[in-house]
Amino acid sequence: MAFVLTLAFVNGCATVISKMINFRCTKVLGRNNGSLVNYVVASAISLVLLVVSSKFHIDFYSFAEAPWWMYLGGAFGIVAFIVSMITLSHLKVMESTILLLVGQLTAGILFDTFMFQNISLKKILGIVLVAAGIIWDNKVSAENNESAKNNEPAETDIL
Repeated sequence: MAFVLTLAFVNGCATVISKMINFRCTKVLGRNNGSLVNYVVASAISLVLLVVSSKFHIDFYSFAEAPWWMYLGGAFGIVAFIVSMITLSHLKVMESTILLLVGQLTAGILFDTFMFQNISLKKILGIVLVAAGIIWDNKVSAENNESAKNNEPAETDIL
């Protein structure tokens, strides 16, 4: 279990690192070219992993047999990529990452509710607490920014 938890943690770190690299890429190449570079490189690596892991025996019929909705993962991936690049130009990395987490938690709760009929008040309360934390952080940051402009200590500096 510790290995799986470590992998999940590494995945979280990789997600933020990927967002930052891709954001820089889109600043240099433009949003469309940056997303193309991201997905071409990812596709090439995926193809190499597929070939190596299948020992050069790829079942191409399985692609044709897959239901149409299974191909939506790539479509949602590109939408998430583009939205992420747009939001990073307006939000701090931490805000963007926390909002990503809140969105993932919300989607997870919706899937649990509608797909598996598994919802609890604790799950909803968890999202509300995270959202409240984001609002609180934005308020504190705004106060600190305002006081820094006026060279005055913010109320939160005393805490």
